[in-house]
Amino acid sequence: MLKRILLVDDDETFRYALSELLSKEFEVLKSSGVKDALEKLKKDSVDLICSDYNMRDGTGLDLLHSCRERNISVPFMLTSACDSNNLSNKAELYGITFCEKADCEFLDKVRAMI
Repeated sequence: MLKRILLVDDDETFRYALSELLSKEFEVLKSSGVKDALEKLKKDSVDLICSDYNMRDGTGLDLLHSCRERNISVPFMLTSACDSNNLSNKAELYGITFCEKADCEFLDKVRAMI
């Protein structure tokens, strides 16, 4: 059985590209934002949440907080097009992984997490 990833990104282009990359090895559930992701998590279990940082209805850290409040404890990867908000340090403080979307080691980092 394939491991399941919830991919959360409000940018349709990135969501499609990352989904295509990940779907070669994993089952990928796609979500367009924080609220949509939380709805999906009510009915589907996942092995990893891979969330963009900046989205229209909140941030990846908002999603992380909501998951923790709901006792959803799965590995969490925060992504962004760049680390302009010092996200790698923020991720470290929260005990999660940060990866830039264009990082050539993105897939290796996902594999290592699940």
